[in-house]
Amino acid sequence: MSQSRIKIGPSRQFPRGHLNPDDEGELTFGIAADAKKRVVVVNFGSPVHWLALPVAEARRMALVLNAKADEIEGSTIDPELPS
Repeated sequence: MSQSRIKIGPSRQFPRGHLNPDDEGELTFGIAADAKKRVVVVNFGSPVHWLALPVAEARRMALVLNAKADEIEGSTIDPELPS
């Protein structure tokens, strides 16, 4: 099975329109657990001054951040993430 790589960083697209004059568009980011350093890493792929998320996406990000923290702590809890 091959894994495709997702490009991290800005897409320069505005699927919800411009939120304000500083809006630089949609951003794809990755969240990973670094168990050796005991940190959750959020990779934005470029400098980010601010981030706006629709409510559902903010809740999903919170669940993923908690799941990665649990992964580092060796928790067996695997929260069901909304799609």
